[in-house]
Amino acid sequence: MALRVVDKLRRKWTELTDPASPPISCVEIVEQIKVQGEMLYGLENCELFASAAELRSRANFVEDLSQLLPEVYAVTRELAHRLLGMRPYEVQLMAAIGLHGGKLVEMQTGEGKTLAAVMPAVLHALTGKGVHILTFNDYLAARDATGLKLVYQAFGLSVGVVQEGMDADSRWKAYAADVIYATAKEAGFDFLRDGLARHRHEVTQRPFHFAIIDEADSILIDEARVPLVIAAAHEISQTNFSQVAVIVRQLERGKDWEIDEHARNVQLTMQGAHRVESLLSCGSLHLAENTLLLAQVNQALHAQVLLNRDVDYIVRDGRIAVVDELTGRVVADRRWPDGLQNAVEAKENLVIQPSGRILGSITLQHFLAQYPSLAGMTATAQSADVELEKKYGLQVLPIPSNRPSIREDLPDHIFTHRLEKEQAIIEEITLMHDRGRPVLVGTSSVEESEFFSVKLGELGIPCRVLNAKDNAAESEIIANAGAIGAVTISTNMAGRGTDIRLGGADEQQRERVVVLGGLFVIGTNRHESRRVDDQLRGRAGRQGDPGSTRFFVSLEDPLMVRFGIENLIPRKLRPERMSIPVGKPMVRREVERLQRIVEGQNEEIRTTLERYSAIVERQRKTLFEWRSAVLHESISADLFSLNLAERYSVFSKVFGVVEMEQVERAITLHHIDYAWAEHLAFVAEIREGIHLVGIGGMDPLSEFEKRVAPAFGRVHHEIENRIVESLSKLALSASNCSDSVPRGPSSTWTYLVHDRAVTDLHRMLHGPGSTGAAAMNAIMIWPLFLAREIWQRLLKYPKQ
Repeated sequence: MALRVVDKLRRKWTELTDPASPPISCVEIVEQIKVQGEMLYGLENCELFASAAELRSRANFVEDLSQLLPEVYAVTRELAHRLLGMRPYEVQLMAAIGLHGGKLVEMQTGEGKTLAAVMPAVLHALTGKGVHILTFNDYLAARDATGLKLVYQAFGLSVGVVQEGMDADSRWKAYAADVIYATAKEAGFDFLRDGLARHRHEVTQRPFHFAIIDEADSILIDEARVPLVIAAAHEISQTNFSQVAVIVRQLERGKDWEIDEHARNVQLTMQGAHRVESLLSCGSLHLAENTLLLAQVNQALHAQVLLNRDVDYIVRDGRIAVVDELTGRVVADRRWPDGLQNAVEAKENLVIQPSGRILGSITLQHFLAQYPSLAGMTATAQSADVELEKKYGLQVLPIPSNRPSIREDLPDHIFTHRLEKEQAIIEEITLMHDRGRPVLVGTSSVEESEFFSVKLGELGIPCRVLNAKDNAAESEIIANAGAIGAVTISTNMAGRGTDIRLGGADEQQRERVVVLGGLFVIGTNRHESRRVDDQLRGRAGRQGDPGSTRFFVSLEDPLMVRFGIENLIPRKLRPERMSIPVGKPMVRREVERLQRIVEGQNEEIRTTLERYSAIVERQRKTLFEWRSAVLHESISADLFSLNLAERYSVFSKVFGVVEMEQVERAITLHHIDYAWAEHLAFVAEIREGIHLVGIGGMDPLSEFEKRVAPAFGRVHHEIENRIVESLSKLALSASNCSDSVPRGPSSTWTYLVHDRAVTDLHRMLHGPGSTGAAAMNAIMIWPLFLAREIWQRLLKYPKQ
């Protein structure tokens, strides 16, 4: 059945072999794999292992791995069946073929993406160059590496897994393996760490070869703009964050500050500024000596008003843990930029964590561009297919399901007000629970998940809650979410990578749940991306199982208010308050249109931010090509001999030519690193205020490049001057010349910048609307921009 479906879509499949050879359809390759597989059925295990070893030896002698694909996939398929008890379906073979061809395959949830990825991973790993499988989280990386290891080992391939918190030696061993499982961010952090290595043996990663990205739409689209950062400790003078937070708590809305919910902007009124000045006894906030104080007041106000506990973050073990709105999970080591993190810590009366100097940074998008070959897989890609192909050259390849989907996606219930929506959700849960049907409720925040848990508890309906506050029992909660009468309240944690089996842990209950209609999924809100909604829907109706989904929406939901649903529905057509769902088709259309508008705005934001980061990424690549050449000794170190010839002659006689070259290389690496950190600080200063030039009719991106490019043009010359200066200060009396070489940072840490604040500011200036509106927005947010610029300047470090 599946083959016939694909055959009808044959024109959508691109050629997967050498373009010079006759086209071969995916269906024909599947048939070749099946023919090869039939010859393996009668082999003993030892003979099958011998076939795998023989394929590995042949891999180094073929010009194109596609020539081995049918044989390798057939052997891998048979090994998976014998060693794991899982034989890949034909649709999984199709996905595996697409992955080898560098496609982004879209497989419906529950169709077995993990097993499909093993075949192309084996094929590309046979070359000995290493394959990275980038998963959604550490748990999946460890699970898949452990669960699939036997198949890889049958080919003589080693398997490594990289986890957060591993030491350098363990990371080196993991990356030396043939197949490496890791999250994209952890691999990116290791890339940044390697960029600070002072010796070749400190580099953990081999040259990149081929990567398969799981949940690719999330990593390539939603997370792509998130900067990965490596920083070193640095102490700066600070005013009292806690004192400012206490004062800001006393300010009153409407009198002391005003908020624009749509733009997510808050600002002091004139009265509020005077009140702050009085409470702090500091004189005018706009005096030069109060610049840092003004920045902190603005950040404290932003933290107090716009960032909410149990929505944007939770407090765990005395620290702020940022919650990713797309996944509902705490993102380890994610921080808000420019002092906002410290303001939130002060708001919650926590210990203020020290700031750090950024030594290196790269977005996930630019990190993934380091791989010569890239492929991906997900269940929700087609709504972003244009963006994926434009930015990554990845064509989306839809794979038919192994069994026809019978899931019923019911129309949204749209309410005028939130209270009526919440009551309707509780009634729907109660109805399904009384029938014994398992229910999964997808909420938008920790706060909302706990609200419904309390309400259901008051009605005597037991439920399990899965959110960022307590994810230790995640696997046990998910294992029983499909049981008779189970009610599971979850944030977006249950939206990706979770497999809810009907009947739960008790397989004997499966048929009872099937008769009842399968899992019922309720969405309590629409999200900014339809892909997030579709992932939640995909928890039901897996592998041909029955299931139903319904979303409940109110015109008071944060998404509706923030993006102006009242502007889309004419006033005379707006429905009056009612306790039942709105029946007007026009309202339903406008709710759906709002979501598409938001998606378009977010794509524009990603594109614009990528243009800014692309400029800096080109500079990073240029500088780090020099750094890599110095580190690996592929260029000579001759500044000492050329600029300080007499001194070099003396030192080389005392310490030897080899040691002097090593000293010069170490000094060069130090000054490259320091100069790049300085340049990143300068770029941050420019970037945070550059959008304001748009008010005067100038193009912010062009102005940004005009300021950043000349600054980078001076970097190389400044580095060489500093190298020569350091060489001129070497002490001849030292017992070991290397003792005079500047040391690297004693400790570093990595984190992801939470760029929500930056995105909101960008949307205000570059979102839809007239030029006049954009100018007015710019004027309104000037205090926050000024605060950010001041903060960046105060974080700049003195030159060595």
